[in-house]
Amino acid sequence: MSPRAVPLATLLSVVPYFHSHGPVRVSDAADDLGMTEKQLRGALWQLWSCGLPGYGPGDLIDLAFSSEDLDDAEFVEVTFTAGIDRPVRLTAAEAVTLETGLAIFLDHPEVVDQSALRDLLETLRAAAGVRARAEAPGPGTTTAPDADIVRRAVHEGLALRFVYHSASSDSSTTRVVDPARLSVADGRSYVHGVERGSGEWRTFRTDRMSGVEDVGPRRALGPEPQEEGEEPAHLASATVPASAAWFLDEFTFHDVARRHDGDLDVTIAYHDRAWLLRFLLGHADVVRPVDPTLVAELDTRARAGLAAYTADRSVTEQ
Repeated sequence: MSPRAVPLATLLSVVPYFHSHGPVRVSDAADDLGMTEKQLRGALWQLWSCGLPGYGPGDLIDLAFSSEDLDDAEFVEVTFTAGIDRPVRLTAAEAVTLETGLAIFLDHPEVVDQSALRDLLETLRAAAGVRARAEAPGPGTTTAPDADIVRRAVHEGLALRFVYHSASSDSSTTRVVDPARLSVADGRSYVHGVERGSGEWRTFRTDRMSGVEDVGPRRALGPEPQEEGEEPAHLASATVPASAAWFLDEFTFHDVARRHDGDLDVTIAYHDRAWLLRFLLGHADVVRPVDPTLVAELDTRARAGLAAYTADRSVTEQ
């Protein structure tokens, strides 16, 4: 049997099709999917050959066919989808992030074919626009029009005003920024530039920007530092009991070290102390700070909260 290399996008469309149709004549399925019978059989072979380590064909995506050989089968049915039972679709945020990242390669024909890139960007822009209207965006979610304004401002030398949601302080503020460039890392897009309020270089995640508008020509930027961030980070030491080790899947700590008894020494990176206090109070059952001063402050806040609750309850009962 010769190797059959089928694009991933094609494979991800074949499984949901057969899942929704049941046993299907291969010739009919090929017509519906816009493929030749040879292409479809190649895709089915590749899917059926997907196996888990140590096992063989049929141990991941499983097929049933009407003859002994898949190449000769008239009818084929997908009997196990491994969860791939719907066509893969991008969310609005995913489409905007991908579109912003790909836009970096515009006007760089030495890197990628510009005609194909522009067609892909138009497709992503349309998908993001439709879904952004269908999905009500939450606070700090960049919509497709916002992403267009950001890209145009960077390319045309315009300043930006936007509302930015900071995860470290759990607050939203209006920022005015002279943007220098865009970047993509870990599946997210970022704007790098000088914030006018502080006069310092900052980095902003585009999915936390909303209400974006350009506010005229960009000011002179000066040299960009090699390492920039929203503001200097602070570190706090804490412990997580072995019984709460699952919390490491919910929150990414700066450093983690496991003790001999199974408990974990962790380091929390934060920008705003008020956020740190809220975080520790909200997760007091799984994260315990080491600093005695911090412990005392948390104890005072907790007692004050309980006292206020008791007072409110007494008033209500009267």
